[in-house]
Amino acid sequence: MKKHFDYICQGCKIKFHPSQLEVHHRNYDSFGNERMSDLQVLCRDKCHPIADALRVEQVATRREKRRDDAACQTFLSKKYGDNYASFAHDGMYEEYENWLAKKRYGEFGEW
Repeated sequence: MKKHFDYICQGCKIKFHPSQLEVHHRNYDSFGNERMSDLQVLCRDKCHPIADALRVEQVATRREKRRDDAACQTFLSKKYGDNYASFAHDGMYEEYENWLAKKRYGEFGEW
């Protein structure tokens, strides 16, 4: 993939030695079965850490929105009972995210 982009960081557009570049996952929705659009070639010291921090922020925001999502509430109440909110924790919401990803993309990430 680095060669495909001519060893140029897709963030800062500077050409680097291959050892100074890393492949960044924009998301892990299809991990192991990624499309080119799921990945970026970024420089190791500047752009990759920034992209990682942005992804973490986006995941946290998405998770917060999920907590208010009617589908998430339905999933959790069916699995844990109507009073799930009193003992809900991040692992339960992550479980919903995993279930939703499998539903959308299949067991192995395919459409």
